[in-house]
Amino acid sequence: MKKSWKRFGGGFVFWGMMLLLVVQGCTKDPKPVNDYKNINDWILENMRAYYLWNTQIPRNTNKKLYPKDYFESLLYKAEDRFSWIQEDYTELMKYLSGVTTEAGYEFYLFLTEETGNSVFGYIAYIKPGTPAEAAGLKRGDFFSSINGTAMTTSNLQTLLGHISEPHTLGKMIFEGNVNTGQTMPVALSVIEYEENPILLDTLYLIQDKKIGYFVYNFFARDSEFLGIEYEKELNDLFGKYEIEGIDELIIDLRYNPGGAVITANALASMISNRGASDIFGYHSYNSMFQQWLENEYGKDFFTDTFLDEIKRYNSKDQVVEKVKINKLTHLNKVHLIVTRHSASASELVINCLKPYMEVVLIGETTYGKNVGSITIYEEDEEKQKSNTWGMQPIISKFENSVHFSDYGQGFEPDVESDELEIGMLPLGDIDELMLSDALNHILGVKSSQRKAVTLKSKIVGSSIDRNPARKTMYWQKKRLPDYSPVMTD
Repeated sequence: MKKSWKRFGGGFVFWGMMLLLVVQGCTKDPKPVNDYKNINDWILENMRAYYLWNTQIPRNTNKKLYPKDYFESLLYKAEDRFSWIQEDYTELMKYLSGVTTEAGYEFYLFLTEETGNSVFGYIAYIKPGTPAEAAGLKRGDFFSSINGTAMTTSNLQTLLGHISEPHTLGKMIFEGNVNTGQTMPVALSVIEYEENPILLDTLYLIQDKKIGYFVYNFFARDSEFLGIEYEKELNDLFGKYEIEGIDELIIDLRYNPGGAVITANALASMISNRGASDIFGYHSYNSMFQQWLENEYGKDFFTDTFLDEIKRYNSKDQVVEKVKINKLTHLNKVHLIVTRHSASASELVINCLKPYMEVVLIGETTYGKNVGSITIYEEDEEKQKSNTWGMQPIISKFENSVHFSDYGQGFEPDVESDELEIGMLPLGDIDELMLSDALNHILGVKSSQRKAVTLKSKIVGSSIDRNPARKTMYWQKKRLPDYSPVMTD
């Protein structure tokens, strides 16, 4: 049995919200129960082999269940909030590379009143070159309806299920900071969109300090399988910062739920000027798989070092391109803007940098995910005719160079800050709340009292929560041989 060894770990994680996950969508009509047995056998075999909590899998399982339900029946729910499965693995692979069918806006969702059930949305950012940008939507816009129906906690799941197809938002109209109670319909088409992880970047010169800033929304090497174009763009940006000789660096991870471990390592290497002689961190697996890996590869397999090069591999795991990593040679501190959405690979960067330099967190407590998953799907073309499923079971746990991994509750900020306000300024504006707090911390200036109207409504979810693929940390390394331990039902 062939398996895809794109290994995943860390961040996004399914938050227990009321929302349907976009990537799961609507399931197909169930097949006769007899058709599920082979798929469920495949699920069980792989879970017993690789799942981090494989000793907690029930001895007796019901293989008549629909595969999604069967997979979930195997999970160790006391500790596992993160494993998931999807009916179409090809869609899964697209999501992991930032390719989705969408209108191009990310949003938060709130209760209108603490005790009510009315819901409104708040646009966090617009993706360039999308229908949302063409329609004139912008960061800070509010909406209260989808396709003419007001959002409530009762119909929210159904309404959100329509945003991956052409739809209309009811944009709320304000006069100053006062809601007029009126809405304006905004019609949106959808496209298959390849999102670049770097939303924007800039350089500020303030009080003779050169300060680099960029918004980085997920960790990905490329939108194409085995490509490294996004990673090279990130490297080019650091090359510019190196030439400019920046004094300070602010990386905005407020919407970054995770992604490729290799890219997280590359970014940490660029920031810290560490290389292959320095330990990035360690990873571990279930005891059976751990022993097998040690026998096959030795104990060094579980140690990751920082990187000196970006490497591209072909389908035969041969290196076909190398790019020297641009590193900032003089920084001893980095400022990271984070929120509850900063998870997985974002937290991996935080954790693995802390032993080497000062990491200042601006914002909110991060999500808290120190475990990783792997993409598993059936690669045999003949078998794919009857099994198109792809799953992301948690298989590993991560530590930094001093063996610290206890951040399951997230990293607390050094400077508390919250972007949610009426009249939200564009990302990159030096007066935008969270960026302003980061700049003030660098300059040693106390943040002024907020004049903006801060939102006090209860948050009930976001578009970022809806995509588990964006809350996954995966590794791109050489393909491992098949591992098939002897298991019994």
